[in-house]
Amino acid sequence: MNSISTRLLPAVLAGLLVSPTVSAESYGFKGINLGSNISQLANTLKYDCRSVKTPTADQVCTPRPGAAETIAGAPVDTIFYFYAQSLLTGISVYFPEKHFTDVVASLSSKYGVSVIEKETVRNLNGKSFENQIHTWHQGAESMVAQRYSGRLDKSSVRISDDAAAQRVKERRERIKREPGSDL
Repeated sequence: MNSISTRLLPAVLAGLLVSPTVSAESYGFKGINLGSNISQLANTLKYDCRSVKTPTADQVCTPRPGAAETIAGAPVDTIFYFYAQSLLTGISVYFPEKHFTDVVASLSSKYGVSVIEKETVRNLNGKSFENQIHTWHQGAESMVAQRYSGRLDKSSVRISDDAAAQRVKERRERIKREPGSDL
């Protein structure tokens, strides 16, 4: 090694040791992270929780009428928090499509570069539109932002525990085989 490299190496290593690291915190929305307990929402006046039977949940919580929410400054049309055995397995946030670019920019700022897929969607008149789907992965969790989500005027962000559906399915099958395991 030359003398400059020898002098710089300790400084570079020290810089690596004190540089900030990316948090391994679970994905979530406004402090409600995947894996958190339903009590964070159920014990508030802002949300209403009810029983459901979806592939990833046995309870869902939604804002009560009149409760407003935003994502990256954009108004949220609706939001669903999905729970299995009282633990959060997914969040779906729907908002006006005109805010999609700003929401994706905010997510990218917080979580880094996404993987982008593009697909063509058509309206009822047959006109084509390019749908953008941005995906972030962290361990067994994913976050997917979709420009057109069911309608051309709606976008969505879906945050998921990728293994939740399998766990819920296995639990439901076990209860069918062994009803006593659900006591």
